[in-house]
Amino acid sequence: DNFSDYKWRADSVSRAEIFLDCFAITVSESEGVQSPTVLGAQIANELLDINGIEASFVLTEYNNKIYVSARSLDTINVQLIMERMGGGGHMNVAGCQIDNSELGAVIGTIKGTLDKMIEEGELR
Repeated sequence: DNFSDYKWRADSVSRAEIFLDCFAITVSESEGVQSPTVLGAQIANELLDINGIEASFVLTEYNNKIYVSARSLDTINVQLIMERMGGGGHMNVAGCQIDNSELGAVIGTIKGTLDKMIEEGELR
C-alpha cells in the first residue's frame, strides 16, 4: 500500500453510512488516486470487517461514470442487487457502472433496491 491510498481508504470507511443495520454505503474519491476503481473494491472489502455488516457498496465517480463495487458475506447475494441496477458479478463480489447520474441519486437507488428486495423476500 502507498500512504495516500491508505488514507483514502480510511477516510471512505470513516464516512460510511450504515443502512438497515447491515449494509455499509460510502463514496470513494477518485481525484489523485492511481486506480480509483481498484481502491473502491478494496474499501468494499474492508467494510465487511465491521461487526454486523453483511454487504457493502462503494461508489466511485470516474471518467464520467459512477462505479459501484459491492461485496458481501455469504448471507447477502450482491449479484442479484447489482443485476437490478444493470450490473452483475458473483454472489459475494459484484458491481455496476452508471452513466449520467449523481452520487446521491445512485445511493438512493441502492437503498431503494435493498428496500424493495427485502419487501419482496429476495433478501434476508
